[in-house]
Amino acid sequence: MISSVRKRVHCFEREEIDSTPWGCSTLLKIYDDPWKIKKVLTATDVLRHHNRLLLASDMVQNLVCTVLTDEESFKLDAGDGAEIKLWDVDTMSLHCLVLKKWASSGSFVLIGKWNEDFLKRRNLKKGDEIGLQWDKFNHRFNISVLHRAMP
Repeated sequence: MISSVRKRVHCFEREEIDSTPWGCSTLLKIYDDPWKIKKVLTATDVLRHHNRLLLASDMVQNLVCTVLTDEESFKLDAGDGAEIKLWDVDTMSLHCLVLKKWASSGSFVLIGKWNEDFLKRRNLKKGDEIGLQWDKFNHRFNISVLHRAMP
C-alpha cells in the first residue's frame, strides 16, 4: 500500500497578493543585502585623536553580541572589552579591534588601531559608509567601504 503524503503549500493572505491578474506575491525578496551592519561615518568617527568607531547599542546587541563566544561576552560585560577580528574584503587584510561598551551612554565603540588600520589606510572621511557582516566560518566580521562621500 502506497501512502499518499501531501505537502502543504503556503497560502497567501489577501494582503500578500498583488492586485495583478496573476496574483503575484509582493513579499518576494530577490536580493538579501549581506551587509547587516551599516554605518555612515560621522565627524567624531573620523577625528584622529578619538581613535574609535562609535556603534549604536541596539545594532551591536542584535547583530554582534549574538555571535560572540561566552569568553568574549564575559570580557565585554566585565568592561575589559572583547577582541574582534575584522577582515577587510576590499584589501584582503586582517585587523583586530576591541569592542567596548560605554557605561555612560550604553553605546559601543571599536577601539585599538581604528585610525591606523582604517581611517588612514583606507582614507576614510565623514560621510563614507562602511558595512560589517558576520563570517561564521572564520568567526570574524567582514568589513567594506560601501559608499564614498561626495567631495
